[in-house]
Amino acid sequence: MKFILASLILLCFNLQAQDYHQTVKGRVRDGQTTISIKGAKVEILDSIHSIPFVLTDENGYFQIDSVPTGRINIRITYQSYLEYLVSNLNHESGKETYLEVELYERFTELKAGKIKGKSTTLNNSNITLSARAFNIDDTKRFAGSRNDPARMASNFAGVVGNNDSRNDIIIRGNSPQGLLWRLEGLDIPNPSHFGAMGASGGPVTILNNNVLAKSDFLTGAFPSMYGNASAGVFDLQMREGNKDKFEFTGQIGFNGFEAGAEGPINRSKKSSFLINYRYSTLAVLQKIGLNFGTGTAIPYYQDLSFKLNFPMGKHNLSFFGIGGFSNIHFENSGQTDSSNFYSTGNQDLKYKTTMGVTGVSYTHVLNSKMYIRSSLGFTYTGVKTLVDSVSNDNLIRIAQYRDNSSANNIVLNSIFNYKINAAKQFNLGINVQNPGFKFHDSAQIGNSFKPLRNINGNTFLLQGYANMKYKLSPYTTLNTGLHYQGLKLNGTGAIEPRIGINHQLGNFDKISFASGFHSQIQNMQTYYLLIETNNGFAYTNKNLGMNKSVHFVAAYEKNITRTWRFKTEAYYQYLYNIAVTQSPSYYSTINEGTDFNRPNTDSLVNKGTGFNYGLEFTLEKTFSKGFYMLNTISLYQSKYKGSNGELKNTAFNGNYVGNVLAGKEIKLNSRNTLSFDSKIALAGGRRYTPIDINRSIIENKQVLYSELTFDKSFKPYFRVDFKVTYKLSGKKMTQEWFIDIQNISNRKNIFLESYDPLRKQIVTQYQLGLFPNFNYRIIF
Repeated sequence: MKFILASLILLCFNLQAQDYHQTVKGRVRDGQTTISIKGAKVEILDSIHSIPFVLTDENGYFQIDSVPTGRINIRITYQSYLEYLVSNLNHESGKETYLEVELYERFTELKAGKIKGKSTTLNNSNITLSARAFNIDDTKRFAGSRNDPARMASNFAGVVGNNDSRNDIIIRGNSPQGLLWRLEGLDIPNPSHFGAMGASGGPVTILNNNVLAKSDFLTGAFPSMYGNASAGVFDLQMREGNKDKFEFTGQIGFNGFEAGAEGPINRSKKSSFLINYRYSTLAVLQKIGLNFGTGTAIPYYQDLSFKLNFPMGKHNLSFFGIGGFSNIHFENSGQTDSSNFYSTGNQDLKYKTTMGVTGVSYTHVLNSKMYIRSSLGFTYTGVKTLVDSVSNDNLIRIAQYRDNSSANNIVLNSIFNYKINAAKQFNLGINVQNPGFKFHDSAQIGNSFKPLRNINGNTFLLQGYANMKYKLSPYTTLNTGLHYQGLKLNGTGAIEPRIGINHQLGNFDKISFASGFHSQIQNMQTYYLLIETNNGFAYTNKNLGMNKSVHFVAAYEKNITRTWRFKTEAYYQYLYNIAVTQSPSYYSTINEGTDFNRPNTDSLVNKGTGFNYGLEFTLEKTFSKGFYMLNTISLYQSKYKGSNGELKNTAFNGNYVGNVLAGKEIKLNSRNTLSFDSKIALAGGRRYTPIDINRSIIENKQVLYSELTFDKSFKPYFRVDFKVTYKLSGKKMTQEWFIDIQNISNRKNIFLESYDPLRKQIVTQYQLGLFPNFNYRIIF
């Protein structure tokens, strides 16, 4: 590793410096109506080079040629609109820089104002607080993120990332199943390879940061256009391909071998395509001794992402999709492998997953104040699982579990937007879903193999909302709305009021408050769990209502300087109508989502409760002068009551999490850049229920102390990551190498404890030790 770094540094200084230039272009539109703005002034703020400004054309497009590569600042102004300023934008020689800019009209009484920094401006202006823009550059920059949007989000306040085996997003003590994934306006299933059906994460993401655009990430009290979620929202957008020239990307790293292409379909009509394919490299990397938490098993996967975009004057049509296949085989090793997160050593496990989304989005501008944006799509997930236990002599295999299930969904999401004036904006929307499913799984129960689910069917989920954004004064904005959702399967529904208000205190301080009711249907497999009765089999969970919660959040934000900001949020969430067992027990669906298991508890009723409360702090320096820093601290409690009425910790109550991220970019000359990024993470240990070793030995299987459910926690999770990146700019290409050393101190963070019936003892499984992640990327 030292040799590699030394070689890169020597290469930096031996290469002859030479200035390179590349094009900056984009489109400017009204953020409230999507109407293109003609005549907006676009300037490159450069004190060294004299670069003339340009004005946008009649369709809002602009282009500035021969802009020197490196970090650039751009300012966009137009008449009565707020100034748009984006700083330290990474402008590379191998790829044209393209911006989609939305300007917002200044309130009549407001004399001046700016939207500063593209990385901090939300796509959805109706969001009040508990949200931040998801800058895709950060997935490439932050140490330990593995180019994964979900793992990158774990650096934000209120989010816990103390699980090396999965990229689940645990927000403010809620189950990761409470997260809504949305792509290009469509609600989508878990976008992860090897992800369990109905879960929200997995070991490797299907999302590819090379095709994503700036997106919104919400952690609570979200506005009325988001429904069927109780924890948070990941509202993702895909970028458009280059409309004028062909560009290509190649990449080799932890996530796979990647190849991407983009370019014009019809230059005169500004239509474009974007496509990226990825295939797993883990088989190769594992042969050189790297451990991914899968023991000797090798994970295989591949995925594809694409977008076709067709501008049509004031209207726009696009086709998009993502999808992937994955499979793995854990073979019996005769004993528990402490380096394996996913399977015990005394079983054979074969696991295959499929996930896909394809859709079409159409924006129709009715006039200068109104537009309709509709997305129609189809989603699919499939899982095949085979689990056999193996006897001590490794000869006799006994079937334990079989699953061959799939789920699909036809989704229509349509939004009507009406800009009444600069101070008032009204939204009306509808979301219709037609979930279909084929659930067929069986398990060894007692001395016989019995079906758990055996159903082919479909149902409807209807959602609708109305939202009003009203600027009460130049410094005060009110967002209020109403959301409705109803499930045809059992006739349950919910009406959910939402409200948010923020008030600017001078030029540097802002206070905000938001509250709302949020409901979520049960995992579809929960409704169709079979239970054997005297009259045959029955679906005892089919009439379950929705899990519900009410959120309260207050926030204070201060811009200390142009690049430093401080933010704190306090929140309280009351969870009710939670599914628990009829007979007294500690079980609650609040704790689902911790592993790959199906929800296999029958006879549930909506009588459980819970609560989360906490305090979050963020101190951030946005990237400037080659340096950035992000510091977050989250202190929280997460409790619940099962049907026995006892107050317990939830499975996600880690109590605290802190992250310190910092990075320095050194421009060696016009061609060579060296970057150093680091991350320190500290979080409360994972909650667990201790094992009753005596009963486990007697019964020859793992038995837990149920009365101590989630009472214990492992020692705190601690990890230090360090990343070195070298970037070489050529005349028509950019190359980038990095090595991301994760858990550089080789800390042994405990993953879980389990009972090994072969050795008749408790064994400890640890999370990843020191893990070097290599990556090479070329753009041309």
